[in-house]
Amino acid sequence: MTVADTHIGPRDGRAFAGVRRWRQAWLTIDQNAGAQNWAASGFGKLAVHMVVVLAMALSFQFSTAALVLISLTLFAIALMPAWRIPLMVGSSLFYLFLRPFRIDGWAELVSAKAGLMPVGAALSQHALQFGGVFVVVALSVLFLGRQRLHPEMTWAKRPVLSLMTIWALLLLAALAVPASSMASAMLWSVVGVFISCFWFLAYAAVDQKSKDPTPALARAGFLRPFWGGSATPIGKSFGYLNKFDAENDQELAITRLKGMKLAVWALILTGAVRLVDMLVADAMVIPTLHSAVLAHAAGNGFANVTNWTSLIANYFTDLLVIAIWGHFIVAIIRMVGYRIPRNTRNPLAARTLADFWNRYFYYFKELLVDFFFYPAFLRYFKKNPKLRIAFATFCAAGLGNFLYHFTRETYVFAALPITEALVIFQSAVFYSLALAAGLIISQWRGAKPKPEHGFLRYEVLPRLNVFAFFCFLKIFDDITGEGTLAERASFALSLFGL
Repeated sequence: MTVADTHIGPRDGRAFAGVRRWRQAWLTIDQNAGAQNWAASGFGKLAVHMVVVLAMALSFQFSTAALVLISLTLFAIALMPAWRIPLMVGSSLFYLFLRPFRIDGWAELVSAKAGLMPVGAALSQHALQFGGVFVVVALSVLFLGRQRLHPEMTWAKRPVLSLMTIWALLLLAALAVPASSMASAMLWSVVGVFISCFWFLAYAAVDQKSKDPTPALARAGFLRPFWGGSATPIGKSFGYLNKFDAENDQELAITRLKGMKLAVWALILTGAVRLVDMLVADAMVIPTLHSAVLAHAAGNGFANVTNWTSLIANYFTDLLVIAIWGHFIVAIIRMVGYRIPRNTRNPLAARTLADFWNRYFYYFKELLVDFFFYPAFLRYFKKNPKLRIAFATFCAAGLGNFLYHFTRETYVFAALPITEALVIFQSAVFYSLALAAGLIISQWRGAKPKPEHGFLRYEVLPRLNVFAFFCFLKIFDDITGEGTLAERASFALSLFGL
């Protein structure tokens, strides 16, 4: 009897054969010539865009205003591709005015500052925000314009250090003026907008050093890309995007099909997160890791099995959340025509700490590498390779990681004495140092496991090591100041009955 003579009934898998074929067709749709031609047609363009917009809407990851702005911009770019850059810049400027701060703490601070001013001099929160945006955009145009005119100047050659100096001076000025004055309100608004745009401006300045031809005015309008996201520039800058630009209609169709697939996958992951919340948080009454830490600190902690479940659930939920919003942003960028790499790509496959970081949050890793690792690696300890790589890793994962989060949260200095505000960052300091130490040790280790060492040693144990390291490190991943470093350490030890 041959395989062809064998009757395959539902129990043998024929019931799922159709599903497998559809799945394979979907996964390879961007490689299908017919699908490419369809996506390049007028109806195909409309359909692909509608699928992406529908996926974003059903995910409830975007506000109504953001969803409308993104949708209109994508459709406008599809209809008028020659106007892509002006449309991107114009939409991004509008978004910057619409939401100038990336975290609520800055908006709440500016609102409180508006309420402290004398009645006769009072300005609305929106007026202060608009003023802050105007000042930052004007400052960015000036900075980038002067850098282009005088690239030989020391400050122009070290743009990140120069921008960090500007931020520090603005912060000191905000702290120096009377807290209830209009100058204080305006300065804090400027500081908040500036730090929200900081890394985009830093990439723009670095781009100019590499002679990228994008005009400084366009760069200054791209400080808050219309697709949103965190202060980490997914897609970096025009110079980076241009490396992944579709060169013809076929490549553009492929890029948009890839964007559509990624948006649908993000929607599926959104459903997975909701299912986890329903099964773990609601049905099993499992607290968040943050709540478990605070409950332990207050002396009324949960049972050990509950804390362990919370810790493990937090690890996987965090991976899903990062993947979802990163996938959506990359999908939007691909719809614009830039086939950039994903932000999150199968982090569970990582066998080393460095590989996990590369897969987990690619563009944040790139930020730390671009602005901290490479500058340190190219300048210091050139005659000692091990020390050279260790110091550069410390500068990136330790110093750079901490500075990124510290600068983002400096609104706390407006309401607290400096010493009290600094205490808030104790867990962030430990997290950054522990991450840097883990990465350095991982890089210093000798022979790595190989396939010939066996399945357990090659496939299982390295992944368990990565899982354990980042799972426990998340206990200290806090920037709120709720739960001291000692309390978080106590929670970690309590998991082992200590």
